[in-house]
Amino acid sequence: MMWSTQVWGMPFFELYAYFIIYSFLGWVLESIFVSVSLGKWVNRGFISGPLCPIYGTGAVLVILLLTPVQGKAIWLYIGGVLIATVVEYLIAVLLEKIFHATWWDYSQMRFNIKGRICLIRSLEWGALTVIMMRNIQPPIQRFVDWIPRTIGEFIGVVLLIYLIADASITIMNIFRLKEKMARLEETRLALREKIQTSKLFEAKKEVSDYLERLPITEALGKLKEKIEERRGQIANVRGDEQLRWDFFLSEMKEKLERRERILKKSSLTERRIMKAFPGLRFKKYNEEFAAFKKEFLEKYKKD
Repeated sequence: MMWSTQVWGMPFFELYAYFIIYSFLGWVLESIFVSVSLGKWVNRGFISGPLCPIYGTGAVLVILLLTPVQGKAIWLYIGGVLIATVVEYLIAVLLEKIFHATWWDYSQMRFNIKGRICLIRSLEWGALTVIMMRNIQPPIQRFVDWIPRTIGEFIGVVLLIYLIADASITIMNIFRLKEKMARLEETRLALREKIQTSKLFEAKKEVSDYLERLPITEALGKLKEKIEERRGQIANVRGDEQLRWDFFLSEMKEKLERRERILKKSSLTERRIMKAFPGLRFKKYNEEFAAFKKEFLEKYKKD
């Protein structure tokens, strides 16, 4: 059975139990920290459930590698700094490669490496490792040893199924969010090209500022103003010229409405991700995501 498999001298069952427990404790720590800083409750975690797998992963590695030096605080601290820093950096790179997005950003903090890790956080991880191994791990180890093996294995299977399902739903929603940003970009570029071709606006900045940023009613009002200006400049406007501008306005309305629909529609998972990761940025669609996030935040404030 996989539960009895030895990993560096420790049963897989124990390591899995530690992973779940520390993932939960990490979720509690992160959620409280972010909620206090934002002044409202935030479910902080990659998946929807009350687990932060990055904490569970780091804790398991710390237990495997640093148990031999558990009685030496200085080695626990140094080891904790190194392990947590490497784990955080590698997971940041992995998430960027998979989703083409930045999930957290330390670039505003001193002594950071590409915004993925920073010195102060690494030092904090070291202190947390000492506290964990000296004060938290002993009672948790006794608790895991106390769990009846049959019950523990059953709960382990149930939690594993739940983790896989939760992670799958989250990943699917992230890719859908990315596809939504692609549709927003497509609509934005089509709007810009159509308006620039019409030569209603002389400056590209005017197109961006007045049409791509404004609510649909204001944007349509701006377009109507420009069309009336153009009509006023043309003596004896013919019927076909008027029809051309009416058709143009109808096209623009359809494109603006499409953009508005995409901006306003978001799933529960998308909303949770945007709350949980304020620093989330898509590398290719950052402009679209900023507009989407702004729409969400304005609506969230009202709610």
